[in-house]
Amino acid sequence: MREATPIRTWPRRRIAGPAVAAVAAVSLLALGLGSPASAILPAAAPVGPAGDVLPPLSDAGPRPNADAVAAALEGPLSDPALGGSVGAVVIDVATGTVVYAQDAATPRSAASTQKVLTAVAVLDALGPEHRIATTASWDPATSTITLVGAGDPSLSSVAAEGSSLAALADEVAANVPPGAVSLVYDTTLFDGPELAPSWPSSYPAAGVAAPVTALIVDRARIAGSEQREEDPALIAAQMFAGMLAERGFTVNDVRPGLTSGQVVASTESFPLAAIVAQMLTDSDNDASEMLAHLAGAARTGTGSFQTGAQATLATLDALGLDTAGMDVVDGSGLSYEDTVSPQLMASLLALLADESSPEWGWPVVLGLPVAGLTGTLDDRFLTADTFVGAGRVRAKTGTLDGVAALSGTVVDADGQLLVFALMSDAATDVYAARDALDRAAASLAACGCT
Repeated sequence: MREATPIRTWPRRRIAGPAVAAVAAVSLLALGLGSPASAILPAAAPVGPAGDVLPPLSDAGPRPNADAVAAALEGPLSDPALGGSVGAVVIDVATGTVVYAQDAATPRSAASTQKVLTAVAVLDALGPEHRIATTASWDPATSTITLVGAGDPSLSSVAAEGSSLAALADEVAANVPPGAVSLVYDTTLFDGPELAPSWPSSYPAAGVAAPVTALIVDRARIAGSEQREEDPALIAAQMFAGMLAERGFTVNDVRPGLTSGQVVASTESFPLAAIVAQMLTDSDNDASEMLAHLAGAARTGTGSFQTGAQATLATLDALGLDTAGMDVVDGSGLSYEDTVSPQLMASLLALLADESSPEWGWPVVLGLPVAGLTGTLDDRFLTADTFVGAGRVRAKTGTLDGVAALSGTVVDADGQLLVFALMSDAATDVYAARDALDRAAASLAACGCT
């Protein structure tokens, strides 16, 4: 079925210089360049405020035509590998008009495109500039140091930019006299099961996802492998105890418990914008689950799979999107029970890609993998029939057994910005199905659809 139905038109606004600067700063940070932009600019670079990088979206002139879009998608979306169960939506961002729809309202397994929903939930709850602070407290009455988990997925063991367990230990040593101490680790910011009810218990050992806890270090990886620790919080606390011992403390015991005393040390993460963008680019299951829990904690005081789902639905409802029929079970999309319609996913991305996006929304589009270049799309769109999409498609991937999804943005051959959501939940060959969706997105890039 095809249709050309106006769904929503949002007021326009130009992207101001500070927003562009913020994107550039996070991009440099994520690439590890870190230092001032002057270090990489030519000596004669102009000074003063920057103008717009791209012209504002305009709905003037010819618009993408529903019949042309349908013709571009007909072949790829008819691929037998998709199993005959395909939902698809394409939106002209400048007008907010649906220019293609196929079974658009039926919710399907989101797979890792669920991470887009998690991203908007946590950005709405905390804001892109928020930094996650892991702290240590000292109670002299009981000689107890408490390591307090704050839900930071980026906490590192070594001293580096961003949050660092070693830096936290240095600050404790500077503020607490060395001697015999007990070490308590407090993970009560998160509650409930550490694995989603629909997840196999084998996920940590299989390297799929770690138990979700408010305290992890080094991404909960077992050294030398992708396997996750079975008890990430305990491992982080034991590592911290070793660091304290190196700094002159005698740690008598390490145990879970509640915080006592006063904060004596703190280490802060990169801005949330950078964490969210990296999570989307790499499709990081562990980071997405912790971010979903953080969104739930920001709204209710405690993070869990349940409160994370509540936060996600609340954000989508507040944006005016129709959440009827969708289900949220986790933040990563590992559960087949995470379901969303192509219509909702495309509408959300169209809102975020439009110039009237919420002020907190920009890291989502920034974080979408770039076809042929970054993240989970770095090795895709490199064949003869998809290469036209390389560099022009930015999209979140989603893959489970029997499920293939691809949702994002593309600039067509006429220079028009389109948003698409493509979903198959009955794929007979998931790799062939993924290739079919790539061909569909590449066909939009090659389409002179006006």
